[in-house]
Amino acid sequence: MKSIFTLAALTASAVLALPAHADVSLNGVRVGAKDAAAVARFYQSAFGMQEVQRIQTPTMTEIMLNFGATPEAAKANRAKKEGDIVVMSRAADDAKDELPHIVLNVTDMAGTVKALKAAGGTMEREPFEFGKTGILIGMAIDPAGNHVEMIQAPKAK
Repeated sequence: MKSIFTLAALTASAVLALPAHADVSLNGVRVGAKDAAAVARFYQSAFGMQEVQRIQTPTMTEIMLNFGATPEAAKANRAKKEGDIVVMSRAADDAKDELPHIVLNVTDMAGTVKALKAAGGTMEREPFEFGKTGILIGMAIDPAGNHVEMIQAPKAK
């Protein structure tokens, strides 16, 4: 019995020793493109995003996008701390690392894939059901070579 109390005390002290985390939220996801403005237009056209801020210097362009039917609606989402997709200029469209990617929730996979292709994106892997879960996953590539995963939740029964 003493060992159970000792184990409980050690467990409690270990939990209490864990660092406390502040309120953390996603600020945004950054992708690169040789032509940042063109790739920003792709995200606007393919996913219905709007430009909420642009930073332009002689050597760099950075365009922040968020979801919304209008720029004002997208800025309101941003004010609620919803993360942006930030398109930043880079020297070349040579994204070689296939692991980092944007993950977006979609409600109409077929419609989103159609819009993505019409906007100049390509499908790396056409939508497929994840196991027998009803979850659909599609893997795409934007015009600058950045990877985009799209997830559609199962349809309600």
